[in-house]
Amino acid sequence: MNAILSLEDISAILDAKTEAQLVDLLNRAAFALGFEQFVMGVEVNRPLVKPVQHAINGYTQRWQQVYAERDFVWKDPTLMHCKTSAEPLVWSDQMYSEDSRELCEESKKYGVGHGVSIPVHEREGVKSMFNLARDQSIVKDQRELEVMLAGARVLASSAHFAVTKLIVPSLLDARDPRLTRRERECLIWAARGKTAFEIGMILKIAETTAVFHLNNLVRKFNVANRTQAIAVGVAMGLVH
Repeated sequence: MNAILSLEDISAILDAKTEAQLVDLLNRAAFALGFEQFVMGVEVNRPLVKPVQHAINGYTQRWQQVYAERDFVWKDPTLMHCKTSAEPLVWSDQMYSEDSRELCEESKKYGVGHGVSIPVHEREGVKSMFNLARDQSIVKDQRELEVMLAGARVLASSAHFAVTKLIVPSLLDARDPRLTRRERECLIWAARGKTAFEIGMILKIAETTAVFHLNNLVRKFNVANRTQAIAVGVAMGLVH
């Protein structure tokens, strides 16, 4: 076990061109740090709209299946920790409640009973968690543990920024509604306080046509009125 990642390792992760390539690089890096499996989740939070989430799962297919079938996602203490804290978590039996005791026992059967969780929080509302797991207990020696956690933090940070560059933009594009050029123009002018009549005059279209486009915005954003549509458009970065 290295417990240290080289600059070449970090550079390769940051420069990954596909998700499959990134998964392969993360698998290798996890193994270099002394872990057999990993899972990473990223969440992008923006005001007024649902969070965008994505997972890169390096766990075995069988454990992924068991985890999903038993709804362990609702009992996993590492998820709650990484949502609410930016500090690393070394797994222990004490982190499990009575409700999550089954998860603790089952994870050990599939070689993921021991590990560390590394959260990465950005101010822009982007959070990720990186779990490194293995079959053997985590070292007790404090110095070895500090070195391991340092390596894990470097890996988690590298993976976080690789995912935000490689995957998150396409996730946002897929989630955000597709606006026509005219709808976007109407949204921008409405955000500046213009009425449908004024928007029609500015864009040289009929008032009824402006109303039509504004109503489309309300429908596409799945909100109740024009004011909410403007707020959502601003939150999505469609209005500057």
